Amino acid sequence: MSVKSALSNEFIVDDISNGLEPSPVCLVYNDDKELEELRVHQKPSHGNEIVTNEESSSYYDGCDCADNCISEDCGCKSTHGYFYTSQHSNQRGLNLNFPVSTSIFECNLSCTCTTTVCPNRIVQHGINIPLQVFKTRDGRGWGLRTLQKIYKGMFVCEYAGEIIKTEEAKRRWEEMNNNAIARNYVLCLKEHNIDPIHIGNAGRYINHSCAPNLQIYLVRINSLIPVAAFFAVRDIEIGEELTFDYSGADDHCGQSGAMIDGIEDKKGMKKCLCGSEICKGMLPFDQSL
Repeated sequence: MSVKSALSNEFIVDDISNGLEPSPVCLVYNDDKELEELRVHQKPSHGNEIVTNEESSSYYDGCDCADNCISEDCGCKSTHGYFYTSQHSNQRGLNLNFPVSTSIFECNLSCTCTTTVCPNRIVQHGINIPLQVFKTRDGRGWGLRTLQKIYKGMFVCEYAGEIIKTEEAKRRWEEMNNNAIARNYVLCLKEHNIDPIHIGNAGRYINHSCAPNLQIYLVRINSLIPVAAFFAVRDIEIGEELTFDYSGADDHCGQSGAMIDGIEDKKGMKKCLCGSEICKGMLPFDQSL
């Protein structure tokens, strides 16, 4: 249900995740036309095309810790490494000293540790930061911002959606080119592609920036398919828009991130509107599509 703000002409939807996330993801919009535009991108999913963590059993052994993985003897730590550390106000966050190409392993269904207590379970708990979807006023469409200060290393959200093969990603790209109102949100990773058009989460609204405040890390929990998780690469203030580099700037992404100066009609290439001092001019694009 939408409620009009007493302080402005904006309408507010308290939680567009409908309680699926531990922390609500609210939406602000100015008129019904904007809301209808958003709904265009929330189509029903083709269920048989979706692959989720729950549909794939764990493929690596779990630990048998009796102390909920506090000690260094934890089987998961000794086998895969320990990626999370105590940071601001004892909140746990990612140790950003690890290379971005590192695959993170969290404790899983095979582990004996308590799910709510184990310090090696972060991403699997979902969004724990209040976020807000809003309409940008500079032509970048919808965006996502934080309603709470985020400290460097903290997990923000994952980029959720359908897991599709490259051939299907190409087909959908061609379909988008022939549809004036369609949008392409496929994230091309080296391991797989993620398309949140039919089903997704707040991550689909995160815009590109050539100077981003988020970075994607691949996190393995209970599946052969890793989660694309966003972690803060610096402190992020209340109300600040969340962004990441669509090219990946790491070894996970398949995009080339190529820039074509002064050309906006090249297939797939669009002008970058991030406004950063190091803006590359054009949005990154996977040239293989």
